[in-house]
Amino acid sequence: MATPEVFPRILAAEIDGRMHSIRYRQTQFHRLQSALVQHIEEIRHVILEESGHSLAEVSAEICLALDEIRTHYTSLDLGKDLQEEYSIAHGKNRRGGRRGAGIVYIIPIDHTLFYSVISVLAAALAAGNCIILELARATQVSELLRKILVGAFDQDIFAISEQRPDDEFLSRTVVVNQQANFSASSVNPRAIAVVDRTANISQAAETLASARFRFGGRSPYAPDIVLAHEFILKDFIESVTRASWSHCAVESKRSIAEHPSDISLLKETERVSGTRIVVSGSDWGIVEVQDRDSPLLLKKVNEKVLLVHPITSLDDAIDTVQRNGSPAASYVFASPESAKYLAQFIDAHLSWVNHIPMDMLIGPVIPDNSALGESTRYSVDFFEVPRSQIVIEGMASSRIKTFLAATGTQTAAKMWQTSIAPLKPTGQRPGKAVGYFEQGLITGGIVALISVLAITSTVGYYAVKYGSKLASRV
Repeated sequence: MATPEVFPRILAAEIDGRMHSIRYRQTQFHRLQSALVQHIEEIRHVILEESGHSLAEVSAEICLALDEIRTHYTSLDLGKDLQEEYSIAHGKNRRGGRRGAGIVYIIPIDHTLFYSVISVLAAALAAGNCIILELARATQVSELLRKILVGAFDQDIFAISEQRPDDEFLSRTVVVNQQANFSASSVNPRAIAVVDRTANISQAAETLASARFRFGGRSPYAPDIVLAHEFILKDFIESVTRASWSHCAVESKRSIAEHPSDISLLKETERVSGTRIVVSGSDWGIVEVQDRDSPLLLKKVNEKVLLVHPITSLDDAIDTVQRNGSPAASYVFASPESAKYLAQFIDAHLSWVNHIPMDMLIGPVIPDNSALGESTRYSVDFFEVPRSQIVIEGMASSRIKTFLAATGTQTAAKMWQTSIAPLKPTGQRPGKAVGYFEQGLITGGIVALISVLAITSTVGYYAVKYGSKLASRV
């Protein structure tokens, strides 16, 4: 399919730049929010019926999605935008100028599909982009979303695709592939939790059980493995078992026959050596993985199963995590000092200390080249491109212009000498810095000195004792 024939209205709208207008974007936000609220009960009913999530979980997903719309809409400031637009007319630089990238192509995940779509759509819209949503006719939720979104937006700036366009077309878009945000990077998609011996065990157990078993255990940010210090392992397993019973007492409406994958990991553990099923229900369980080389420690868990593995120290936890690449997320439960050490040396894309943000259990992982927003899943900056506009000449330009015009003069010579002058001293007092290797030498010297003193003292003691005996004989 040739590029010009794909989504011609979207391409035309990108070229005419209508999404650059904040007023136009605000109108689209109003239409979107109004359409969703109008169908809110139908949305809740369809998600509840299809997902198997609890009513509270479904309502939380919908609320979070609507909050994304409100937050991104509120960020649109017409006064500020006009002030920046006319910066040049007022003789001012606009170094931080930005605009929408053009077209955003969205490939959503199935997990909490409603929020996953709305969260990225709202951010892309706020940034001033045309949007194409890839949405197959596969589920009731996708069909309902299709009906609502097509009716809500101006059809020149929004379209739904059932078939992915060719690479030529996609190359001119910002592709948000929620299904593979970490597939082409060094970041491992797993989420790892560490419970140190200094942790509040009951709090950690309750938090981890809730995160693992909510939303059907399919959240990308649910903890895939819990590394618990061997000193508190028994207490932790007892606590997390109690907490798990409270979350899993009410069985899902879905039958095991309809969803056999719900217990696939438990079946696998029965065939893997070095594992122990601590407790299990019809579609959930807690498994202690004792073997450090077990393939279970490498799995991305997408069901209601919590894996626990013992560690011997903070360094052992760090080594265990990093041996399989940097994780998408780490959850550290420990005292402030120990938590600082773990969070610093576990090279996770995102790290949380002594809690798991429940909102992150809804929706997709954020792209590994993007920072986590304070109140939204996607930052508007991710969908923008820089467009600086400069009126006033910068210092670097002025300096080079002067240098070129003054070649061969004292002015040029002075500028040259200034450039090659030494940097200012650090201000550190001499003899105070002790590096890693110096510290090793000092430590080794102290150990050697202590050994010499011990030997000397021992020899002196026996020499005096022997001399006393000789004197008594005489």
